[in-house]
Parts: sequence; C-alpha cells; structure tokens
Amino acid sequence: MKSAYTSFLRSVLPAVVLAAASLPVWAGGPPPGNSKELPCPVCGMLSSNYPKWRTRIFFKGGAISSFDSPTDMFLFLGDMARYDSKHTEADVTQIHVTDYVQRRWIEARRAFYVSGSTAKGPMGDDLPAFENKADAGFFARSAGGKVLNFAQAAKQISGTQAK
Repeated sequence: MKSAYTSFLRSVLPAVVLAAASLPVWAGGPPPGNSKELPCPVCGMLSSNYPKWRTRIFFKGGAISSFDSPTDMFLFLGDMARYDSKHTEADVTQIHVTDYVQRRWIEARRAFYVSGSTAKGPMGDDLPAFENKADAGFFARSAGGKVLNFAQAAKQISGTQAK
C-alpha cells in the first residue's frame, strides 16, 4: 500500500509543482484579474495591453478602476467626479501600480515615480513607477528625469494633493 501511494506521489507531484510554478505571482496586492473587461476610465484604453504601466484603484464594495498608466490614474484621482460618478476619494481602499522593472503590483502611495524620462507610456510622457527609491534613482540617472513620491507626482499631474 505504501509503495502504491509513493508511486502515485512521484507521478503526480511533478505535474502539480510545474503547474503551480507556471502561475503568475502578483506581489503587493490581489491578482490582476481580467483587465480586458476594465477599460481606463480616463482614455478608454485597455490596461492589459500595457503590463508595465497599468495601475488599479480598489473601492469599498469591491469595485475596481483599471488604468493604462500612472498618469491617467493621477488624472482620475485629481478629478474623480469627472470620471466616476459612483465613487469619491473616501471610497478608495487601495491603489496599486506596476513596478516598471519587476512587473509586479506595488502599493502606489509608497512607490516612487520618475518624471521627465525618455520612457514613453501608452499616451506618451508618463511616470514609470518603482517600489524603492534606489531603483527609481538608477532609472532616472540612466533615462533622465526626476524622482517623485506619490504626493509630488499627484501634484505634478493633476495639480492636486492626492491622498
């Protein structure tokens, strides 16, 4: 009996491990889900087409807004009433951006953004996001630009103090 069980494990376990290893890992928040169903509320583009630029805002009640770039996310936050009649700033529970290099979700309010670099997003000039300031600084030195925190980036893009 023990040998049949061992044989079974030896035959099935590698397939299970391989299948689990092939699943994408999205650290820093929930998995991205099917963003093809979520066009950017600012420009209408599909965020799934721009994996290194996409961002998400999560609201109370489970609603999600998906954006094709940090710039559009900041434009949205600066004038939510224009883009979303159902939610206010008080409804925002989480904001995630994609780390430009690591391509994983990170908390937007703790991220660092590079403004004025040679990197072009879906709509042109944009703000590549980075989980840590050292990576953002290295990118700024190599691609030009200035490192900003969340509040500085929000003020630059929307002219407001996003929280």
